[in-house]
Amino acid sequence: MKVQPHIGSINGEVYSYIVNCGINGATDQEIEAVIHIEGNSVRPSRGALVKKGWISNSGKTRKNSKGNNCIVWVALEEGMML
Repeated sequence: MKVQPHIGSINGEVYSYIVNCGINGATDQEIEAVIHIEGNSVRPSRGALVKKGWISNSGKTRKNSKGNNCIVWVALEEGMML
């Protein structure tokens, strides 16, 4: 069983959602919509998770509701093992 790292509550919610998305990952807008947290909180949390090495840019994009390409974020195996 993988253990979630000890992180703040918003970071934890963002991380858990991305982990649960598996290889499909999630965009910032998708994270906002599902966990009901505004982008001004999601983006800094996601950025902190990237810096800690728990999530990464998948190299893929998906269109958001405005038709813009958005980065798809995925959990890294190393982060999931912490």
